[in-house]
Amino acid sequence: MRDTLMACEAAAHDGGFTPGLELALRTVDTAVPPGRVTALPADRVPAGAVVVPHRLAALEGVAFVTSAPAGPEPAHAQGDHRTVFAALLGAVRVGVSRRLLDDAVAHLSGRAAGGEPLIRKQLVLGTVADVITALDAVRQLLCVAHRVPRAVTDAHDRITALDWDTAKLFGASGFLADGPVRGAYVGRLAADCWTDREDVQP
Repeated sequence: MRDTLMACEAAAHDGGFTPGLELALRTVDTAVPPGRVTALPADRVPAGAVVVPHRLAALEGVAFVTSAPAGPEPAHAQGDHRTVFAALLGAVRVGVSRRLLDDAVAHLSGRAAGGEPLIRKQLVLGTVADVITALDAVRQLLCVAHRVPRAVTDAHDRITALDWDTAKLFGASGFLADGPVRGAYVGRLAADCWTDREDVQP
């Protein structure tokens, strides 16, 4: 499973959220989302499916589609497939987060304050280091607990928080629709489609 998670992460880091999602879907194609909406690459939307409009998702090549009811698999099998797929989606999001951090470092390296690049500021360096360390912890969590719903949901929550920390490094440009943060935002919405929080209640 580690190799598959790493492949999904690499696909997203190199190509963006949608290629990572595509690879994850090819790996666990029987996964059924727990809710009524599925996040799919736009070119995988079935004919006649009802698409929920979302401008940022469309710009990212993702469509939110109302889901068909779960198939004839036993409920426990569906839950296991969903959890494994959610873990793969977590790896995709780690790749997107790494890509976003790369973009943030490049952005800050090209901007100066007080006669030196912003990337050399202690607070900025601390944030970058913290995000790198935390992403590695999330990666390890997904590797060892990819069948545990609570752990996978926790991994997604951590990724969301780390993406927010990284987005702030861009300043106001981090909130533009055509900016680098868009993939992370769409990834969070997709994760909301695929993580089943009813399975992780105490």
